[in-house]
Amino acid sequence: MLDDTSRKVFTVLWNTYRNDPFILDVGLISQRSQRTEEQVKAAVNELVKERYLFWVKEAGTFQLPRR
Repeated sequence: MLDDTSRKVFTVLWNTYRNDPFILDVGLISQRSQRTEEQVKAAVNELVKERYLFWVKEAGTFQLPRR
């Protein structure tokens, strides 16, 4: 189960990047989610761990799952 910050970050990521792989802009996500950059980084780590967000190492990008 995700905490409030992770859910908020996921919502912002979904609404911003839902269609394409992306390079994470922590400052932009921090501003849009009204969380600190450290909170955003921790939330992204949790989202990857819980498989809500995928990190494509070869390309250096993140990808949201297709729904």
